[in-house]
Amino acid sequence: MTELLGIATMDSKGRAAIPQHVRRELGLNEGVQLRIERDSDGRIELVPAELIPRDQLYFHAPEMRARIARAEQSFADGTSTRTDGEAETQALLDSLKAP
Repeated sequence: MTELLGIATMDSKGRAAIPQHVRRELGLNEGVQLRIERDSDGRIELVPAELIPRDQLYFHAPEMRARIARAEQSFADGTSTRTDGEAETQALLDSLKAP
C-alpha cells in the first residue's frame, strides 16, 4: 500500500516543486539531487542521490568494496599485520610478492 505525501505540479520548463512539508519530512534541502528510477511495475520513484566525483568511482566498484570488507574483517579478527617504519613496511610488501 502506498501513502500519498503530497502533489507536485510541473511548470512549463519541466520543473516540479515538492511541497515544503514533504521536503521537511524527507530531509530534502536545497541542492539535493534526486535520481529518477522506474521499477519493474512501471512506478517512478525519486531517490535522493549523492554524486561521486569521477576520481573516486573506483572506491565504489564491487571489487573494491569486497576488498575493503575483507580488510575490515581482518582488523576485526585481529589477523591484520602491523609494521613500524618504512623499512619494515617495505620488507612486508616484498614478502607478499610471489617469486
